[in-house]
Amino acid sequence: MAGIPCPSCKQPLGLTLEFIMKHPKMQCPHCNTIMNFEVSEEIKLKMEKGLREIEQIKKKYSKIAKFT
Repeated sequence: MAGIPCPSCKQPLGLTLEFIMKHPKMQCPHCNTIMNFEVSEEIKLKMEKGLREIEQIKKKYSKIAKFT
């Protein structure tokens, strides 16, 4: 998975939304652009809830489907 690209140079960063939620400030290793993806606590809680729901669905259907 390539993850999210740098918004400035468009090079792949190899980062996932989960990683960005934990580490919202970073620097692109390709163009050195400083990025700040900080969001409110409300958004973080909604994201975490959504990720938990996805994991529950994966677990429920793990015997009949393959998730990547």
